[in-house]
Amino acid sequence: MKEERKTIFIGSIFNFIVSSIKMIGGITFGVNSLITDSIYTFCDFVTDIIAIVGSKLAGKRPNKFHPFGFGRVEYLTNLFIGLLMVIVSSILLYNSFISDYEIPDKTILIILLIAITIKIIMITFLKISNKKIKSQPLTKGIEESTIDLISTILVTIAVILLQFSDKIFVFRYCDVVASLIISIMIFRTSWQLIKNNILNLLGTVDLNEQLNDSIKAELTGLGNFEIYKIELIKYGRYYKVHLVIGLDGDITLKKAKKVQQKIIGTLKQMKNIKIKVVNVDLDLRHN
Repeated sequence: MKEERKTIFIGSIFNFIVSSIKMIGGITFGVNSLITDSIYTFCDFVTDIIAIVGSKLAGKRPNKFHPFGFGRVEYLTNLFIGLLMVIVSSILLYNSFISDYEIPDKTILIILLIAITIKIIMITFLKISNKKIKSQPLTKGIEESTIDLISTILVTIAVILLQFSDKIFVFRYCDVVASLIISIMIFRTSWQLIKNNILNLLGTVDLNEQLNDSIKAELTGLGNFEIYKIELIKYGRYYKVHLVIGLDGDITLKKAKKVQQKIIGTLKQMKNIKIKVVNVDLDLRHN
């Protein structure tokens, strides 16, 4: 987890630098879409900081009062980020309609090129790090940074088209259109974030086939039983496992209980996933 937080922190520095470059360039050259884009990048920076804090809190060990640990803290922090982004996107959407027409100096293209280059370096760094860590927050960070890169490229196209707006009238609206698109992108991203994390707080069944196969592999050889059902309910970094197995109808209840306890002990010792609570239902009608 320390490596994950370190990577996110380095990414947040990249986002802060890129956001500052965009904001200065947008204000200096009067490009409203670039200002909007800079705020989008700054949202990524805030997201990174909250993710670091959330990751540290979520890493607290489970106790008898919180047997699933504190993994849901990540969902709460993401929910806060989503609500923050909804507010920001609403403000940016309003500002898109009141921006003034202006042909920016071509120098701004150098600033945009620098911002795009830094962002590409950042995404490459996150992808390399994620191959080693395989972290969900890093995966989300890569997705958000990719969308941010696309929005910056969109602003670059708008700025290039604005250079010809004195000859082609319709190009005068490029800045407004780019601002609108970026605002809608932020709103869409924030809405997905809110929706997904509300569902996660309620307790989401993880349909990860790879985890199911891992569990089946661990249970192979523990006894003569058939697995009817596996449910993995995700609680942050931990899982609650609901398992239904079928046993021979002639088996004694004492032996069935031993099989049950053996399965629970095996699953709790799995290293590739963190399982804190295991329920095993016995079906003694199996033949």
